[in-house]
Amino acid sequence: MDEVFLLKLILSFIIGSIWVTGSTVLAERHGTKIGGIVTGLPSTILFGLFFIAWTQSEKVAVKATDIVPFVGGINSLFLVVYIILVRFNFWLAIAGSIFVWFILSFMLVLFKINDFKTSVLAYIFLFSVSYYIVEKKLNIKSEQGKAVSFTFSMLLVRGMISGFIIGLTVFLAKISGPLLGGIFTMFPAMFLGTLLITYYCHGPSFSSAVMKSSMIGAISVVIYGITARFVFIPFGMWLGTIISLGVSYSFAFLIHKTAMGKIA
Repeated sequence: MDEVFLLKLILSFIIGSIWVTGSTVLAERHGTKIGGIVTGLPSTILFGLFFIAWTQSEKVAVKATDIVPFVGGINSLFLVVYIILVRFNFWLAIAGSIFVWFILSFMLVLFKINDFKTSVLAYIFLFSVSYYIVEKKLNIKSEQGKAVSFTFSMLLVRGMISGFIIGLTVFLAKISGPLLGGIFTMFPAMFLGTLLITYYCHGPSFSSAVMKSSMIGAISVVIYGITARFVFIPFGMWLGTIISLGVSYSFAFLIHKTAMGKIA
C-alpha cells in the first residue's frame, strides 16, 4: 500500500468517524429527522469517487457512477430489512440487512448491470417501494431529541466504530474495478455505523426512526453521484467535487424544508 493512499485511508477514517458521531449526536439532541438528514448526506461516496479519480482518473470515477442510483435503491431495501428485523433481534437485523445488500449487489456484478438509465429507474422504483413499506405498512414515527450526557469515551468508541467501517469501504472501492468500485462507494457505511450507535444508546424504535429519515436524506447521495457523473470530467475532480457537494446539499436543504416537514 503506497504512502499517499495510506494517508487518504487515514483521512477517510478520521472524517468518517467525525461525520457519523456528529450525526448521531444531532439525532439525540434535536430529533430523528435532523439526524436522518445529516446521516443521509454524501460521505462514503464522497471519499470513494474522489479517491478513484485521484488514484486512477476522472473517467474511471465517472464510469463508477453508472451503478450509483441502483445501489442507492438497494440501500433503501437495506434499511427496510433492518427496520423489520430489529423488532425481533438486533444482530438478526444487522445480518439480514447486510446479507440482502450483498446478494442484490452481487446480482448487479453477476449480470453486469451498469446502464445509467436503468440504474436511475431502478432507484426510483426501489426507493418508492421501500418508503411506502416504512411509512404506510410499518408506521415508523419520528422521535424527538433526548437529554443525553456525552462522555469522551462514548464519543471515542462511536468514532472508532464508524471510522473503521467507512475506511474499510474506501479501501474496497480503491482495489475494485469501476463496477465494483461504484458499488462499494455506495455501501451503507454511514447507515451501519449510525444504526449500531442509535440502537445501543436508545433502542430499536429510535434507531428505526433515524433510519426512516436517513432513507429520505440519502436522496442527496444519489444526487451527488449523478452530478459527479456530469461535472468530474469537464471541471476536474476538485471543482467537480465542490459542485457535486453544492448540488447535493441544496437538495438536502430542500428535503429538510419540504418532505421532512410532512412525514410523521
